[in-house]
Amino acid sequence: MTRPLPLLIFAAAVSACGGPSTEPTASAPPSASQAGAASPSASAPESTSAPAPVATKPPGIDALLDADDTLATAQARLGKNNVREQTLDGAEGETLAGWVVYPDDPTRTADVFLDEANAHPTMLRIRAPESLWTRADGIRIGLGSTELQAMNGKPFAFYGFEWDYGGAVSDFHGGRLDPGDAPRGSLTLCPPENAGDDYPSGDATFSSDDPRMIARPATVCEFTVPIGD
Repeated sequence: MTRPLPLLIFAAAVSACGGPSTEPTASAPPSASQAGAASPSASAPESTSAPAPVATKPPGIDALLDADDTLATAQARLGKNNVREQTLDGAEGETLAGWVVYPDDPTRTADVFLDEANAHPTMLRIRAPESLWTRADGIRIGLGSTELQAMNGKPFAFYGFEWDYGGAVSDFHGGRLDPGDAPRGSLTLCPPENAGDDYPSGDATFSSDDPRMIARPATVCEFTVPIGD
């Protein structure tokens, strides 16, 4: 069986010119805006609204942990109860030592896989249905396969469902989501409840523009984020 290739990461000033001033008519007194426009010292009308505040986006999932973090440093930064040691399930029934961050908050929880020494984090896995995390390339839980294809700009390939690597995206075919040589992480789709017996399944590769996928889109149900690459 061929394991799916890891798919990888990567996240106006408007100038205003005043027009020529207009003299008020004798039948109506000049308005405040007209008076300001007619003033010889005003070269351009001033904005009456305050500038929009600059949005400050908190660190995303890609910046949650550092490659040199230890359990102690992660707990010191995120909170002791927000980083816990836990045995994680892997592929084909394998179990691995790891951590879980924000275990009590399904909107932020993530599994943390460790290096061979079980000392430092190497990868995050997000799969809680309630998760609000968004990867740097826009991938998030619940994203539909048709939306994913639109983001990529062309169809992508994935493994059929109903086996260990079912739904794993295997190739973005040079689209906008294609990581090239840069690490980005893996991505797995889950079939809809109304998939039907004819839905793409088994150890074979399918395309996101398959008519069955268009009619009944799959959704992103798991993705990973490499740490430190």
